[in-house]
Amino acid sequence: MELIVTRLRGSLLIFGMILFLLTSCNDADKSAEPLEGPKSWSFEAVQNAPKVNDFKMKSFFYAPKVGDTSQFKVTQKNSIKRNGLALEQEITQTYTKIIRKINGDGSVEMSIRIDSMIVNEKGPNPQKPGETMSMQFNSGKSADRKNPEFVQYSSIIGAEVIANVSKFGKVEEVLGLNAIVNQMLGAKKDSIPEKMKDQLMQQVKAQFFQMPMQQEYQTFPDEGDLKGSKNWTKVDVIPVSGILTVTNTVTYTLGSIHQYNGRKVAIVNAILTAETEIPTKLPKGIEFKLNSTRFEGAGKTIVDVETGETILKNNDVLTELDAMVKDANSGQKQEVKQQINTVVSVSKLR
Repeated sequence: MELIVTRLRGSLLIFGMILFLLTSCNDADKSAEPLEGPKSWSFEAVQNAPKVNDFKMKSFFYAPKVGDTSQFKVTQKNSIKRNGLALEQEITQTYTKIIRKINGDGSVEMSIRIDSMIVNEKGPNPQKPGETMSMQFNSGKSADRKNPEFVQYSSIIGAEVIANVSKFGKVEEVLGLNAIVNQMLGAKKDSIPEKMKDQLMQQVKAQFFQMPMQQEYQTFPDEGDLKGSKNWTKVDVIPVSGILTVTNTVTYTLGSIHQYNGRKVAIVNAILTAETEIPTKLPKGIEFKLNSTRFEGAGKTIVDVETGETILKNNDVLTELDAMVKDANSGQKQEVKQQINTVVSVSKLR
């Protein structure tokens, strides 16, 4: 798994934050299956449900109640192509969260337990150019959980941490990762330098908790204020590779409120646009040519308008880059042609 990811990790690092903003689509674990039957959720069912015309909204933010317990399933599919190499990744996690406390600033403290995980990857074999290799992990299979090669995944299953989420839908803090990291390191835990251990902890926090959890939450209006147009935007400026600057704008639109499955819900549509800027002054000796870029995405989310809770979400983001970097001193030239398509789906299971 790590060999596959290493070859194309640069693509993920370059565009990971862009993909984040729109959030920001055998003997497996049966608890991770979506609900079936007339009570199941779908965008079509909500759209066709009765409208609630007398419900007035002036604010919109995340406001669950202490004791609320829910389970979510998050699936992220990445299709990456870079300079003739291709990597396919699909990661599904289910987790249970319990609301423990509402802080004075409206932020929410909760416990998070990872219930299951399925990982599938296919990409180039670094040991045999031209060949592909694949990896599968399924926490529902005891053999996978006992396989020492998958300790980075099996150590997560059943682990419980404490998270803090702002009322505007930002995962601000994840605590309690020591036990997980120690299990991953095993007998080496006491001989690993603290700096390396801290780096591993940050990776675990981001990959298995912060990023999957962030996909769950709706991005709410600034200060929670909902204008009459029911539109709001989120703008972020992101440096890319130390040369490019990408300005991302995500526009959200809150649709009509409907009554469905005992909840007042609405569909929030999101559209991502981006502008790329090359600085007029580049580092000395560096030549950069940008042939083309493409950043676009769309998403939709079913949200409980009273609690701000996400019930169903689908996002689809495409990024493309065709560029050349040349070091005038050494004469070395690197051409980068890459495309990343990321589909994220989130569903509330219970």
